[in-house]
Amino acid sequence: MSPSTVRAWERKGLIRPERGTGRHRRYAAADIDRLRDVQSLLGRGYSAPALREMLSGDDAPEDALVGARLRHARTKRGLSLRRAAELATLSPSYLSLIERGLAEPSVSMLQQVAAAYGGTLLEFFGAGGATHASKLVRRTERRRLRGFDRVEIEDLVTFPSAVLEVNIFTVAPGAGSGGDYAHEGEEAIFALDGELDVWLDSSEHYHIVAGDTLYFASTQRHRWVNQSSAPARLFWVNTPPTF
Repeated sequence: MSPSTVRAWERKGLIRPERGTGRHRRYAAADIDRLRDVQSLLGRGYSAPALREMLSGDDAPEDALVGARLRHARTKRGLSLRRAAELATLSPSYLSLIERGLAEPSVSMLQQVAAAYGGTLLEFFGAGGATHASKLVRRTERRRLRGFDRVEIEDLVTFPSAVLEVNIFTVAPGAGSGGDYAHEGEEAIFALDGELDVWLDSSEHYHIVAGDTLYFASTQRHRWVNQSSAPARLFWVNTPPTF
């Protein structure tokens, strides 16, 4: 990046390098990491004021619990931050922000991490719900995954040997996967309410509304977003389990 950009970020309070003699700025390794973090988060659409608050470390957002679980899953597998980021094709600085609850992860990013760690999102981060194998799951027993880009996932099946993963996704207006991803298997989406736009391999585009069903091979890179002004609720089935 250009020196003028670095100076502009300093004026906005996004970085705070030490000042040496003659007012020269001295950038330590931590400052370089901070620059990378700022560059990544600005690219994801965060505003400078929001970044300043996030990076101050004073008030972590409520979804810090997701980051704590992510860190627990990594350390349980004996992975360093750098190795985990390499496996998930993320930068170590960005993964660190996620683990500390200072950045909001996307669905696609968490799916990459779960695949790299050899598990599913609900296994790592799902909260509440039944903790035992059951063929019957009551409405109050569903596990729910929250804490990223205005998408909630409800797990409808808790049986450990199930080869189908059955979920209800609730996607707020403007929310989505936050990028494309691919994995083994196949999946189907049935729109219960609202609308959703889905892209497959960046060459196929489908706009689905309530009552529509979309089926595709999960090996196609896929991304999705709710471009409407109302929430979308989707009955989503994967095999093998992905989320």
